[in-house]
Amino acid sequence: MGKIIYLPLEHIDSRYTTHMDRDITNYLEKSDLQCIKIYPNIPAPTSMKAGSFLDAEFTIRFKAAQLEEVARLYRDDVIVSGDIIWSSDLWHPGLPESIAYMNYFTKKDVKLRGLIHAGSFTDTDFVRDMERWAKNFEDTLFDIADKIYCGSNFIKQDIIKKRLINPDKLVPTGFPLDTLELDKIKKTKKENIVIFSARNVDEKQPWLFTQMRDTLGDNNIQFINTLEHNFSKQEYYELLAKSKVVVSFALQENFGFSVAEAVYLGCVPVLPNRLVYPEFYPKKYLYNTFDEACKMVSDNVYSNNNIIKNPNDFQDSIERWFND
Repeated sequence: MGKIIYLPLEHIDSRYTTHMDRDITNYLEKSDLQCIKIYPNIPAPTSMKAGSFLDAEFTIRFKAAQLEEVARLYRDDVIVSGDIIWSSDLWHPGLPESIAYMNYFTKKDVKLRGLIHAGSFTDTDFVRDMERWAKNFEDTLFDIADKIYCGSNFIKQDIIKKRLINPDKLVPTGFPLDTLELDKIKKTKKENIVIFSARNVDEKQPWLFTQMRDTLGDNNIQFINTLEHNFSKQEYYELLAKSKVVVSFALQENFGFSVAEAVYLGCVPVLPNRLVYPEFYPKKYLYNTFDEACKMVSDNVYSNNNIIKNPNDFQDSIERWFND
């Protein structure tokens, strides 16, 4: 294997991008792999719209700067045949086409690998609205990329059904949690708190959480939609540590960081019996109807047996990304 040209996602505190970059960087520094990391010095936005998880203009500036540096390294013959461009987000319009273009004209054999988080191939993803042009981009990406790592078998099967791709290129590995910070959170007595930690967008159906609160109507239960509050990451983790139940009504989910973090800190998951959830969680935590979800919440919030073994232990995924 040649050098790794590593393209991280931009750091956004409300997402998993910062800890993922930290963990990948630490892994690469400790490994025998030669690596060049490209992280442009572009100030990140200080705030984003409620429910948003990225700033579209900033992410395009950031990724364009990464691509500019990759092109410079091609020109200077720092990037040579046998090297790997490894991206933390392969859904990067312009990246696969540019790699193929530069490989053709420089006669180099440089591979493209990395992570796919979501795309227009998923019916309920907001990116679906871009499918008219995004489908062509995704087919191009899946043709050019050498290896693609995804969060679940669910997303792999979704891609295979909707796009042109050699299935062997897609490798489900899960994603690592931020255990460095999660393990710093002190264990505390659980309170009758039920949390909804997803984004306030249609594909997560936050109104059903409000309906659940109104349906159960018990003053001894506190229902908290976390993104309606301006929690710091520390405050958010501390809330998870003292909460008893985490609820999802998702119509779209390719891995489920927020649920996995909550479970890691001792919350009982109450999850729809669809998407990635049957892949990662036992049946007793999955519901088929809204009434079932309400009963599961009510049963578990009054139980003292709230901590379950974390079913999302994907801490070895980084090793697989660079040794597969």
